[in-house]
Amino acid sequence: MKNHVHDTPSPTHSDAEVTQLLRDAGQRVTKLRVAVYRTLLDAEQPLSHPEVQQRLESSIASPVDRVSLYRNLEWLVDIGLAHRITADDRVWRFSARRLEQSNQHPHFHCVSCGQVFCLPESPVSTPTLPKDYSVIEMELVVNGVCAHCGKNKPPD
Repeated sequence: MKNHVHDTPSPTHSDAEVTQLLRDAGQRVTKLRVAVYRTLLDAEQPLSHPEVQQRLESSIASPVDRVSLYRNLEWLVDIGLAHRITADDRVWRFSARRLEQSNQHPHFHCVSCGQVFCLPESPVSTPTLPKDYSVIEMELVVNGVCAHCGKNKPPD
């Protein structure tokens, strides 16, 4: 599966802004936490662990320990600043939770290139649950072919 989004976007969130977001959430601030969260905030779509690592290493020009990175991604999910998406390719992707996005929204997974995109304009309603049940997390992934791959599809 070829990834057609290669460029590392230029940062749109400063370290000071991201530091403040972490402090506002009542969290301890470290350089790696700031860098990981900024990477997710600046991403245009959810990123896999290797994609986050690649973007981090190119932005800070030094290697990042993959276990430390994974722990920080999981930490962001645990405290509610990010969410994790799993498509049918069984790859976890991470995305920053944004105020402008509904907490419950579907994702689109392109089966051709492997990219996953948030669909915040399509909110998902929480289903009615039996008494004494509660939702922790919902996940809806739509599998299909993105516009880029659809345009580049060879004729039959």
